Amino acid sequence: MNTALRRAARLGGSAALLGTLLLGAGTASAQASLPTRPAGQTASGEQAAGSFFTTWATDVNMRHDLNHVNGWACPESPSTTNCPDITGQAQPGDQLEITCQTLGQTIGGNPYWVFAINHTRGTDGWMAGYFIAHPDNKLPGVPSPCMGP
Repeated sequence: MNTALRRAARLGGSAALLGTLLLGAGTASAQASLPTRPAGQTASGEQAAGSFFTTWATDVNMRHDLNHVNGWACPESPSTTNCPDITGQAQPGDQLEITCQTLGQTIGGNPYWVFAINHTRGTDGWMAGYFIAHPDNKLPGVPSPCMGP
């Protein structure tokens, strides 16, 4: 069973399943609406470090440990505790450049966390991979493991 269907099963009910199926259709169109450019190239012509995705959920927190209160725990093992500072939020349709992914706190059955640059809102930070609009836990074409930006 793919991740979207597992999410629907956890949410319970046919309404959640219908919403997930509709979300899947919206995800494809959201991904398709991202700007097209040569693979690995940014709008300014620079080489892009990661792959572009979006999120399926609203108000997804992007996190850092700005004051390093947890040392290097945030990039080494991302979690809500190790990355306590919320630096922004991602919304469905936001253009998220995922530069790397690494194992961290399991959220929704997905143990991966990603470092995302939100080109739509001008923020960046660690996000639970669970919230990325992709059917698998591990994202294709994204380096793993990593130590952040």
